[in-house]
Amino acid sequence: MTKNLEYYLDSRIYSTEEVQKSIDKTKKDFPNKNVKVTLALNDFGVYVITFKFENKNTLFDKIKIQFRKKFKKQLLLEEYSSKPQYGKYRKTKTYRPY
Repeated sequence: MTKNLEYYLDSRIYSTEEVQKSIDKTKKDFPNKNVKVTLALNDFGVYVITFKFENKNTLFDKIKIQFRKKFKKQLLLEEYSSKPQYGKYRKTKTYRPY
């Protein structure tokens, strides 16, 4: 699973050194993540900085996620089956004050 973060900086205002400092600062804010950085200058003269954060998924984490999905699906099925469904007979209760 990857998450993206993009910065847009005007090339007329920010120099390449300032852009590099902002990239380093952002990397320091997320020390435990794998980060891939792409830097591009578009047609309008704007630096587009894209950070792609990748989680460190191990085999154990993938198995754990699959079990969670199965467990949630079972809970949803049980919850659905316990609710009264339309079109089925339900016993009516009479009120007796004494």
